[in-house]
Amino acid sequence: MQTRTLKLSDSFINILVNLPESGMGYQLVKVILKSGIVLHQHKVLNSELLMLEENENITVKDIDKIELERRK
Repeated sequence: MQTRTLKLSDSFINILVNLPESGMGYQLVKVILKSGIVLHQHKVLNSELLMLEENENITVKDIDKIELERRK
């Protein structure tokens, strides 16, 4: 399956920049949409590019919160 990227807004970037990386240059996050849908285990590159699957059609305006995924 192909992935695409979504450039996050400055407000989300500012939050993620201050959080630890999950690996070299990326963070694994939980994306909470305003609709109540939660997207788990999504990668954000350099605190600004959210990686989406090709079937995930969301925009920055659809995002309510982004949090780091808890380590298992």
